[in-house]
Amino acid sequence: MPQKPVSVDEALDRRAHPLRDQIDLLRKHTLAVDARIVEEWKWNAPSFRLGTDYLYTFMLRPDDHLHLVVHHPSAPDIESEILEGDYPDGRRMIFVRSADELAEKLPELTRVLHALVARSR
Repeated sequence: MPQKPVSVDEALDRRAHPLRDQIDLLRKHTLAVDARIVEEWKWNAPSFRLGTDYLYTFMLRPDDHLHLVVHHPSAPDIESEILEGDYPDGRRMIFVRSADELAEKLPELTRVLHALVARSR
């Protein structure tokens, strides 16, 4: 049985995702939004929470784009052109298909994260 990764960095090193640079940029940027945000390896991917509220989790497959699952309880209440989907459980999705698209979406992603942090318990 494989050993559980001791850190998100180690787990990502093992995963060797081709978009690792963009993943690391999003991780760094997310943690800079609020010092209370915690990053952990959950659901086989980097996941971010504030208190008991999860902000989002990476979905690391497929490898050709980044898929963020925004599962904060207030996600349905946030108006944003980058949030996709209207799922019964309240999840929303963010898709990033290139480094250029990430650069374009980063300011709005920051705004969304600040809105979620403001609504966290």
